[in-house]
Amino acid sequence: MTLAQVHATPGVAAYMAEVETGLARAVSGRSGLVQEVSGEALAAGGKRLRPLLCFLTAREEPSVAAGVAVEMVHMATLVHDDLIDGAAFRRGRVSAWQAFGPEAARAAGDYLFARAFAELASTGDPRAVSILAGAALCLARGEALQRSQTHDPETPVDAYLERCALKTGKLFEAACLLGGGGLGAFGLALGVAFQIVDDVLDCSGETIETGKVAGTDLREGTPTLPLLLAAREDEVVRRALAGGSLDGALVRVAATDALERSRELALQYALRARACLNGEPRAEELAALTDAVVNRES
Repeated sequence: MTLAQVHATPGVAAYMAEVETGLARAVSGRSGLVQEVSGEALAAGGKRLRPLLCFLTAREEPSVAAGVAVEMVHMATLVHDDLIDGAAFRRGRVSAWQAFGPEAARAAGDYLFARAFAELASTGDPRAVSILAGAALCLARGEALQRSQTHDPETPVDAYLERCALKTGKLFEAACLLGGGGLGAFGLALGVAFQIVDDVLDCSGETIETGKVAGTDLREGTPTLPLLLAAREDEVVRRALAGGSLDGALVRVAATDALERSRELALQYALRARACLNGEPRAEELAALTDAVVNRES
């Protein structure tokens, strides 16, 4: 089954359309600059993987509010991450802080977080609110961990994987738990695989495909798996990751086996995710989604 076939699953198109409508409604809830900035973040689009997971893991009627809320938290993190990292582009568009200024971007991110929880609170489901709150706490812990690891080529791989779980995996896990099934472990493993592939693409992907300028992690001193593995083999990469000259460093990363080894680990996490699917109603669709995550080029 392909990703296109996953999207052709009965009910998916209608559900995702309702999520888009819900996102537009939630973002436009208050007029003004913050709404304008948030609207730009929404217009940038995205894969909408987290709402899709809410649908595919649902045992009963999938919750549109859950899909909207989990995607809005994701949008909020992107707005804040770009501000913290000084990233000029997001999905091929000028990032929010570049277009509107740091203060407006910070406020817009906060607004998106608040609107996400308002969406879930309106359902009267305290369990759902608790799940998303736990994921948001993990996001904050992951960001703090990343700050502490910046420009540190000695960062252990296990510490990197912990960061992946906190910053990415936990929101995937939340999406699956909000679906109502017992597939949290699937979501967590899938999220880690997704992040590893993202970090590989930062070293190897074309800007026109990824929507981001290649080498951002190296410039920011963020110790991702491919950079850590390459730094162990190449002193030029090691010095660049530690804050030294970047000249030729990204090319040197590609000359090592770091990208291949990183993809291998992403595949291991994908296999771990697939192992959670035995007997699940939509196992085939979720397995196809897992394959799409590890084989993507953007």
